[in-house]
Amino acid sequence: MKHRKFQYNKLCRDKTVDRHEKNGSKTTWRKLSSEEFIEHLKLKLMEEAQEVCAAKTEDELHEELADLLEVICAFADLEQVMKIKEKKYQIRGGFEGKRFIISAEHPEGSETAKYCLANPDKYPEITS
Repeated sequence: MKHRKFQYNKLCRDKTVDRHEKNGSKTTWRKLSSEEFIEHLKLKLMEEAQEVCAAKTEDELHEELADLLEVICAFADLEQVMKIKEKKYQIRGGFEGKRFIISAEHPEGSETAKYCLANPDKYPEITS
C-alpha cells in the first residue's frame, strides 16, 4: 500500500498515534521534555482557541471548547484554576452583563492608567 507523508510537528492527544497506526498509518513521534511540553501546550492552546473562534455552529463551538478545556487541564490542576476563577469572579464579576468598553478615561498616575500605558498594543492611548 502506498503512503503519503505529512509533517505534523505538534502536540497530539495520547491515543492519536495508536489510532493512526490502527488505521494503517506509520507515525514518527517522540516524547517531549517537561520544558518542551509546556511550550507545545502553549501552541496547542492557541490552536484550540483559534478553532473556538472559527466554530460556525453551537455543536462545533462545544466540541472546540471541550478541546480547549482539555489543554487547560493539561496545564494545571483544574480545581486550583477554578478556585482562582471564583476569586476573580468575586472581585471582577463575570461576563453576564455583556458590557463592551469602547474607551475609558483613567486618572493620570492611577494603577489602571499605568496598566494601559504598559500595554499600548491592547490599549492605545487616544490623544485627540
